[in-house]
Amino acid sequence: MTHADGAAPRRNPALSYVKVFRAEPIERIGMIKHGLRASDAKRILSDLAVTQAVAMRALNISAATMNRKAKGEDRLPPAESERVLGVARLVGQVQAIVEESGSPKGFDAAAWMSRWLGEPLPALGGARPLDLLDTMEGQALVSGALARIQSGAYA
Repeated sequence: MTHADGAAPRRNPALSYVKVFRAEPIERIGMIKHGLRASDAKRILSDLAVTQAVAMRALNISAATMNRKAKGEDRLPPAESERVLGVARLVGQVQAIVEESGSPKGFDAAAWMSRWLGEPLPALGGARPLDLLDTMEGQALVSGALARIQSGAYA
Protein backbone atom coordinates (compact mmCIF):
# COMPACT_ATOMS: atom_id res chain seq x y z
CA MET A 1 0.00 0.00 0.00
CA THR A 2 1.32 3.47 -0.84
CA HIS A 3 0.25 7.02 -0.14
CA ALA A 4 -1.11 9.28 -2.89
CA ASP A 5 2.43 10.65 -3.31
CA GLY A 6 3.71 7.14 -4.05
CA ALA A 7 5.59 6.79 -0.77
CA ALA A 8 5.12 3.73 1.38
CA PRO A 9 3.34 4.38 4.67
CA ARG A 10 5.71 4.83 7.58
CA ARG A 11 5.45 2.39 10.45
CA ASN A 12 6.39 3.45 13.91
CA PRO A 13 9.78 2.01 14.80
CA ALA A 14 9.72 -0.50 17.64
CA LEU A 15 9.40 1.19 20.98
CA SER A 16 12.63 1.05 22.98
CA TYR A 17 11.81 -0.13 26.47
CA VAL A 18 14.94 1.44 27.94
CA LYS A 19 14.05 4.78 26.30
CA VAL A 20 10.58 4.59 27.83
CA PHE A 21 12.12 3.83 31.23
CA ARG A 22 14.62 6.69 30.98
CA ALA A 23 12.23 9.20 29.40
CA GLU A 24 11.29 12.28 31.36
CA PRO A 25 7.89 11.90 33.03
CA ILE A 26 6.48 14.76 30.94
CA GLU A 27 7.39 12.85 27.78
CA ARG A 28 5.62 9.71 29.01
CA ILE A 29 2.62 11.80 30.02
CA GLY A 30 2.44 13.14 26.47
CA MET A 31 2.51 9.59 25.09
CA ILE A 32 -0.26 8.59 27.49
CA LYS A 33 -2.48 11.56 26.68
CA HIS A 34 -1.98 11.06 22.95
CA GLY A 35 -2.75 7.37 23.38
CA LEU A 36 -0.70 4.40 22.30
CA ARG A 37 -1.65 2.83 19.02
CA ALA A 38 -3.46 -0.40 19.82
CA SER A 39 -1.15 -2.26 17.45
CA ASP A 40 1.89 -0.96 19.38
CA ALA A 41 0.24 -1.93 22.66
CA LYS A 42 -0.38 -5.44 21.34
CA ARG A 43 3.27 -5.73 20.32
CA ILE A 44 4.42 -4.62 23.78
CA LEU A 45 2.21 -7.21 25.43
CA SER A 46 3.18 -9.92 22.94
CA ASP A 47 6.85 -9.39 23.89
CA LEU A 48 5.96 -10.80 27.29
CA ALA A 49 5.98 -14.57 27.32
CA VAL A 50 2.40 -14.79 28.54
CA THR A 51 -0.75 -15.29 26.52
CA GLN A 52 -2.65 -12.30 25.24
CA ALA A 53 -5.56 -13.27 27.48
CA VAL A 54 -3.33 -13.27 30.59
CA ALA A 55 -1.74 -9.93 29.67
CA MET A 56 -5.07 -8.26 28.91
CA ARG A 57 -6.64 -9.61 32.11
CA ALA A 58 -3.64 -8.42 34.15
CA LEU A 59 -4.03 -4.91 32.73
CA ASN A 60 -7.84 -4.94 32.85
CA ILE A 61 -8.11 -4.32 29.10
CA SER A 62 -10.72 -5.93 26.86
CA ALA A 63 -9.01 -8.18 24.30
CA ALA A 64 -11.91 -7.72 21.87
CA THR A 65 -11.63 -3.93 22.07
CA MET A 66 -7.84 -4.07 21.72
CA ASN A 67 -8.08 -6.32 18.66
CA ARG A 68 -10.73 -4.14 17.03
CA LYS A 69 -8.71 -0.99 17.63
CA ALA A 70 -5.52 -2.64 16.37
CA LYS A 71 -7.19 -3.60 13.09
CA GLY A 72 -8.27 -0.01 12.57
CA GLU A 73 -4.92 1.43 13.67
CA ASP A 74 -6.81 3.28 16.43
CA ARG A 75 -5.32 4.54 19.65
CA LEU A 76 -6.09 3.37 23.15
CA PRO A 77 -7.64 5.76 25.64
CA PRO A 78 -5.23 7.36 28.11
CA ALA A 79 -6.02 5.03 31.04
CA GLU A 80 -5.27 1.90 28.99
CA SER A 81 -2.27 3.55 27.34
CA GLU A 82 -0.88 4.37 30.77
CA ARG A 83 -1.10 0.77 31.98
CA VAL A 84 0.51 -0.64 28.82
CA LEU A 85 3.22 2.03 28.80
CA GLY A 86 3.82 1.20 32.46
CA VAL A 87 4.58 -2.40 31.48
CA ALA A 88 6.97 -1.14 28.78
CA ARG A 89 8.65 1.01 31.43
CA LEU A 90 9.06 -2.00 33.75
CA VAL A 91 10.66 -4.06 30.97
CA GLY A 92 12.94 -1.08 30.29
CA GLN A 93 13.84 -0.94 33.97
CA VAL A 94 14.92 -4.59 33.88
CA GLN A 95 16.94 -4.01 30.71
CA ALA A 96 18.60 -0.93 32.24
CA ILE A 97 19.49 -2.91 35.38
CA VAL A 98 21.19 -5.57 33.27
CA GLU A 99 23.01 -2.99 31.15
CA GLU A 100 24.28 -1.22 34.25
CA SER A 101 25.35 -4.50 35.84
CA GLY A 102 27.45 -5.82 32.98
CA SER A 103 26.99 -7.28 29.55
CA PRO A 104 23.36 -7.50 28.43
CA LYS A 105 24.26 -9.57 25.36
CA GLY A 106 21.76 -12.38 24.94
CA PHE A 107 19.59 -11.21 27.84
CA ASP A 108 15.87 -10.97 27.01
CA ALA A 109 14.38 -8.54 29.52
CA ALA A 110 10.78 -9.22 28.43
CA ALA A 111 11.20 -12.99 28.82
CA TRP A 112 12.83 -12.62 32.24
CA MET A 113 10.12 -10.17 33.27
CA SER A 114 7.41 -12.59 32.16
CA ARG A 115 8.72 -15.34 34.43
CA TRP A 116 9.29 -12.97 37.35
CA LEU A 117 5.81 -11.44 37.07
CA GLY A 118 4.20 -14.80 37.82
CA GLU A 119 6.13 -15.56 41.01
CA PRO A 120 4.71 -14.59 44.43
CA LEU A 121 7.07 -12.13 46.13
CA PRO A 122 7.47 -11.77 49.89
CA ALA A 123 8.30 -8.08 49.32
CA LEU A 124 4.80 -7.66 47.87
CA GLY A 125 3.07 -9.48 50.71
CA GLY A 126 3.13 -12.71 48.71
CA ALA A 127 1.33 -11.15 45.73
CA ARG A 128 2.48 -11.87 42.20
CA PRO A 129 3.70 -8.73 40.40
CA LEU A 130 1.37 -9.68 37.51
CA ASP A 131 -1.63 -9.14 39.80
CA LEU A 132 -0.58 -5.55 40.49
CA LEU A 133 -0.16 -4.28 36.91
CA ASP A 134 -3.72 -2.99 36.52
CA THR A 135 -3.09 0.10 38.65
CA MET A 136 -0.30 2.65 38.62
CA GLU A 137 0.18 2.20 42.37
CA GLY A 138 0.66 -1.52 41.76
CA GLN A 139 3.13 -0.83 38.97
CA ALA A 140 5.02 1.50 41.33
CA LEU A 141 5.27 -1.34 43.88
CA VAL A 142 6.57 -3.68 41.18
CA SER A 143 9.12 -1.07 40.09
CA GLY A 144 10.25 -0.70 43.71
CA ALA A 145 10.71 -4.46 43.99
CA LEU A 146 12.86 -4.40 40.85
CA ALA A 147 14.93 -1.54 42.30
CA ARG A 148 15.50 -3.60 45.47
CA ILE A 149 16.72 -6.49 43.32
CA GLN A 150 19.21 -4.14 41.66
CA SER A 151 20.45 -2.88 45.02
CA GLY A 152 20.88 -6.43 46.31
CA ALA A 153 18.04 -6.22 48.81
CA TYR A 154 15.79 -9.26 48.99
CA ALA A 155 12.73 -8.77 46.82
